Amino acid sequence: MPNPSFNSRKPISVHALPIFVSLFFSAIPHSALKIPPPLPILPLPSASQLQWQLSSMALFLHFGPNTFTDSEWGTGHASPSVFNPTLLNASQWVHVAKEAGFSRVILTAKHHDGFCLWLSEYTDYSVKASPWRNGKGDVVAELAAGAKEAGIALGLYLSPWDRHESSYGKTLEYNEFYIGQMTELLTRYGDIKEVWLDGAKGEGEKDMEYYFDAWFSLIHQLQPDAVIFSDAGPDTRWIGDEAGVAGSTCWSLFNRSNAVIGGTNPQYSQGGDPHGHDWVPAECDVSIRPGWFWHASQVPKSALELLDIYYKSAGRNCLLLLNVPPNSSGLISDEDIQALQEFKELRRSIFSNNLAEKGLLTASSIRGGNDNYQFSPYNVFEESIYTYWAPEEDQRDWVLYLDLQESVSFNVLQVQEPIHMGQRIIKFHLEILSGGRWKNVISGTTVGYKRLLQFPTVQSQYLKLVIDMSRADPLISYMGLHMDRFSILSHASNTTSQIYVNGSQVLRQVPNKHSQTATV
Repeated sequence: MPNPSFNSRKPISVHALPIFVSLFFSAIPHSALKIPPPLPILPLPSASQLQWQLSSMALFLHFGPNTFTDSEWGTGHASPSVFNPTLLNASQWVHVAKEAGFSRVILTAKHHDGFCLWLSEYTDYSVKASPWRNGKGDVVAELAAGAKEAGIALGLYLSPWDRHESSYGKTLEYNEFYIGQMTELLTRYGDIKEVWLDGAKGEGEKDMEYYFDAWFSLIHQLQPDAVIFSDAGPDTRWIGDEAGVAGSTCWSLFNRSNAVIGGTNPQYSQGGDPHGHDWVPAECDVSIRPGWFWHASQVPKSALELLDIYYKSAGRNCLLLLNVPPNSSGLISDEDIQALQEFKELRRSIFSNNLAEKGLLTASSIRGGNDNYQFSPYNVFEESIYTYWAPEEDQRDWVLYLDLQESVSFNVLQVQEPIHMGQRIIKFHLEILSGGRWKNVISGTTVGYKRLLQFPTVQSQYLKLVIDMSRADPLISYMGLHMDRFSILSHASNTTSQIYVNGSQVLRQVPNKHSQTATV
């Protein structure tokens, strides 16, 4: 009688079943089993922090009586009658932001003068006392409706310093007043994605203790998806200047215990802390005009100036918060719109084409082995932080090798980390093969969500990205090579000289000599 086979119609005996199961599972190739990702390294961003970082840029809208009185810090005594933006169209603000590539807007619902752009029930110093919309208008409501319709995230700034409110200086009374106004803003207008506050206060003003912990708890209770901005977080921090410039080393890691709202060391804010226990990424605020409020005598920055700021903010692991103040008619001015559109076109021209994406990639190692596509180096050509190259564990070399298949000119390197796995890279550099020798092009420190490095134009077919130091096995989610034909550096000649990029010294390559390295 022939031996029974698995194709036999005869039932398999109970005694043979364990052997069958064993044979079945042993036949499954190991490659079919998914390799788990590496352990994240703490601290990690929350879901709301992650969404905030992915938005990359936000538009700040400073608007209020100062717009009509040609001032920056209102006294709190200007008559509400001055506020009358007869053509106000908050949907235009949102449209301008969206068309320029900004995915969130933040409004000064109340600035230091205490004037409220909504119908607050805690003060008469608001739009209800103005002639605008016969005292029935609500700027916050109109902006919230426009933002919701356009799919733009909404943030609100509520100044702690209030130069009009009589209870200011009386700790308990004013904190109750502030919490009352905050509650109005966070319960009337739908989803609020960011609450912005600071410690700004003029010299000689009344002493005032703010109950920040109570405020933060209330905000997270009423709007759990909102991030809170201040000098010291808790969710996102001030970069330490109002020029939109981050430190060339910029960690999202931070120790909130080392920071005080209104008194944080700017250098600590700019660089963050590689040993920090908290995830508090930085926000770079800067105005498109010399002032924060609109002034008829002022003109906006040029698109090239905005591009330079972009490199120094969004290109250094930060969110760029660009203030574009509406004018006294209630609209964003045409000249500001033009600058924003030109800025958008510059970014599109430079970054829409990744000169590396058609190249051939290899890596010093791949987690799970060279045949494991889950952590393949080719993941760095996908624009997502959730796919990434991961090296094998316990390696001494972390290198991506790129063959562009033809000689290519470029002067911008873009690198991104999958920040949901923690910020890891401490130091890295880029090399090109030139004249049969590897030559350093540029070195960088932190990467984070996005790092953009500029350097004098180079040309090569072969290059390598080397991770020199990392807090754990480095992970790279994106790598791009770009040509910026607009910034001054793209016209650098091949002569020996020194220039400065983003505040760091760069040495131009000298032909047929030993390589010189740019450090940024």
